[in-house]
Amino acid sequence: MTLLTKTAFRSAPGGLRCFDLLRNIFAAVLVLGVISGPAAADYKLEPGDQIRVSLTGLEGLSFDAIIDAHGNVNLKWLGHFEAKGLLADELENLVRLDAAGKIVKQYNQNGEIYIIQLDGDEIEVARNGYRPIIIGGDVARTGQIDFRPAITAREAVALAGGVRSMLLADDVTVDPIQLMRWQTTYGQAALQHAQAMVQVWRTTSELRQNLDMAPPTLEQVSVSNTVLEELIAEQLRIRTVNQENEAGEREYFEDAEDQAQQRIEILQEQKTELAKALVSDEEEEARVVSMIERGLTAGSRLADTRRTTVLSATRLLEVEEDLAATNLVLTRLKRDGEFYEQERSLRLLQQRRDAHLALRDASLQMDTIAKYLAGASSEIGTESLISDIDYSVTVFRVVDGQLQELRVDKLTQLLPGDSVEISVVQVTQQTQLTE
Repeated sequence: MTLLTKTAFRSAPGGLRCFDLLRNIFAAVLVLGVISGPAAADYKLEPGDQIRVSLTGLEGLSFDAIIDAHGNVNLKWLGHFEAKGLLADELENLVRLDAAGKIVKQYNQNGEIYIIQLDGDEIEVARNGYRPIIIGGDVARTGQIDFRPAITAREAVALAGGVRSMLLADDVTVDPIQLMRWQTTYGQAALQHAQAMVQVWRTTSELRQNLDMAPPTLEQVSVSNTVLEELIAEQLRIRTVNQENEAGEREYFEDAEDQAQQRIEILQEQKTELAKALVSDEEEEARVVSMIERGLTAGSRLADTRRTTVLSATRLLEVEEDLAATNLVLTRLKRDGEFYEQERSLRLLQQRRDAHLALRDASLQMDTIAKYLAGASSEIGTESLISDIDYSVTVFRVVDGQLQELRVDKLTQLLPGDSVEISVVQVTQQTQLTE
């Protein structure tokens, strides 16, 4: 983008160099922002979506635009563009290519005119609003609901005030404050449900020693993808610490058992050699006794021979005692290793059991709050609750220009522009909920 005042317009070369430098700086900042910014999943643009067009450094030229029924968008002085079916980044590229070289007039506070020559890179196009969800049928408030990523059919029903039908009471309304409380409670229960499910996954993978076991998916929980990824990452860190500690313990037992086994082998060799020496000493002692009896040698020699025999027997006894003690140490090490594995399994089984209990409690709480949201009505001093209500969800969605009718479950994530039809299929009883 080149900006020229009247004076700068007359002395274009120097002014151009200066503003080329500014343009390069703006371009570098823009590129860095694109590279370092978070990459968020987007939906293709369709009629009814709103976008915002802005120019780097020229906030006064920013404006919003809505894609019309034909899929086109009027970007004022930038022209008309066909936006249907494009991502916001793709539309931005088209606008930048078309805008390169265009001249725009701009006035400052002093009334001086600026001539702006666009190069396209300074233009940013971003989604500024999604097509709303249209909800109808057996809900308290039919009409539009603002779309947000990852919104489910159950949440849409809650935002529409819960279930309302001729099958229910005549006047089914929702206290907004109580509705907010229930929505908050439901969100907390959904988080606890996801935490428990991820803990079950982690403990099961450790018990089975299967590090490739797949973690829970978005279809199994009622939290956003970001929250689920954080929960999984936390459990992965716990599993990594456990694995490192367990590897250290197992290495200790293996090393200790190896050392004990090596000492046993050495003592076995010593025992064999000492046993042979003792036999030899006893044979020598018997030979000396025979020679003394025949008068072939002095009697004093027998004392020396017996001393040698006793020494060999004593050393053999010591080695046998040492060997027995080392065998006992090895037995205890193996027993301690087995006991450690048993304790590890019991600890993980207890953790998984606790996680299963938390999962069950959170599921029950979510189901209960969902019924409150589906069938609550405001009365004096009480909130009456229509319990055991069930309803079906039908989504009408345009795909490739064709309207499709889809039967989905309550945890299905909706898309921008979906039309949702709610139908009550069962009402069995009415109870009272008092604070």
